[in-house]
Amino acid sequence: MARKSNKELISTRKRLIFIYGDKGGVGKSAVARLLLDIYRSLSIPCKAIDSDTSNADLYRCYKRVGDKAIEILESEPDTVERVDFTVRGEADYLIDSLGDYTELMLVDLPARSRDAFTSFIRELDLLSVAAESGYRVTIVHVLGKTRSSVSALKDVVELCGNEADYVVVKNLLFGEPHTFTRYDASQTRKKVIEQLGGIELNLLEMFWTSWDVIEDNDLPFRTAVDAERTILQRSQRTRAYRWLMDMTEEVKKASKYLGLGE
Repeated sequence: MARKSNKELISTRKRLIFIYGDKGGVGKSAVARLLLDIYRSLSIPCKAIDSDTSNADLYRCYKRVGDKAIEILESEPDTVERVDFTVRGEADYLIDSLGDYTELMLVDLPARSRDAFTSFIRELDLLSVAAESGYRVTIVHVLGKTRSSVSALKDVVELCGNEADYVVVKNLLFGEPHTFTRYDASQTRKKVIEQLGGIELNLLEMFWTSWDVIEDNDLPFRTAVDAERTILQRSQRTRAYRWLMDMTEEVKKASKYLGLGE
């Protein structure tokens, strides 16, 4: 396939962002929701896709959230699409639509999708096709403490190399940043950070009283912290607001890879 020049790519490139993790429960969907919440609140156009068929949190919480994080009209279509990446061929339309769509694309991959995701990259020559359409791929890997979590990151890094950018997220629900020793000591981390320019972020823990209400009611984060729209108690809302502001600042560390500017 003929490729555009580097100069052309620099001037037109958009981001195709995959939220990736080895197992369920590592915080993958929380990161996807956070990013989409930021995009919507800043009126950054983003095509959002939830491919987690067993736990479609992104779809449930954000399907009716539009520009400026305002709820869309009943007559308007959902703002989050659903695609099953685990079924071969189901996600092909994502490749077909790259040339027509000119903004950010955010894909929340399902848990245990390592084989399906790497096959998708290989079979459809994803990195080359994305580059031809002016996109740069970002892989956001939400890290657990297990060996398989580091192994899943290693697989995708070996496959994509410097043709993608990497954001590694440590979920502090599992411990302080320095306790992710298996990852910190790995050659995979050394390659991602030192050779490929990857960026590490911390996913802060939201206090459980706030988180449980948000989860149980499928609330978008901006709705949860809005005094006029929330169902949270004042203390819960205050904690959620502080978390959202702190996480928005944390995400800015990887702005250049997440479509938020340099």
